[in-house]
Amino acid sequence: MVENGFTVRTAKSSEMDGVAELLSLTFMEDPVSRWLFPDEKRRRQVHPEFFSAFAGFAFDHGDVRVTSDFSGAVLWIPGGRRDLVDRFAALTDDERKRFDALAGLREANEPSSPHMQAQCLGVLPRRRGAGIGAALLRQRQDVPVYIEASSAAGAALCRSLGFETDKTFGVEGGPELVSMSRQAGGL
Repeated sequence: MVENGFTVRTAKSSEMDGVAELLSLTFMEDPVSRWLFPDEKRRRQVHPEFFSAFAGFAFDHGDVRVTSDFSGAVLWIPGGRRDLVDRFAALTDDERKRFDALAGLREANEPSSPHMQAQCLGVLPRRRGAGIGAALLRQRQDVPVYIEASSAAGAALCRSLGFETDKTFGVEGGPELVSMSRQAGGL
């Protein structure tokens, strides 16, 4: 699909490291990443492996879409998958506690009906505002979609694409997430 001068395509499993690096860069200043990994040096160290686990899970169980210039990516995973946490070997005990607390809340807020989840939607900072995030989210109109926005800009983008806010939630002392859903064909 060509949109705004770039192509969105399904990523190849051989591109997993590139997808992980892209997501690592795009989420470096994200409120959730900053809360999970409060030390910037540690965040830079662990982010590639952390997002490699997410990308590997999506390649194994879902779908990964990227722009042709690798400036944006989204990981689509089937709703209700809970076996992702075992892939995070590099987390310290404190990071694991924060991750588990957030994962528990995310699980409690995810719809129980069948859906695909846009687990990680990232666009390189220098390319934000060019329509890449919207193009990536338009890729799955065939099924109900669930996403958790970690920023006001992300929530606004989702609303502009037909997503409805389900609720806002967060771990005590952590960032707020906005859970949002869109029915199949909801654009």
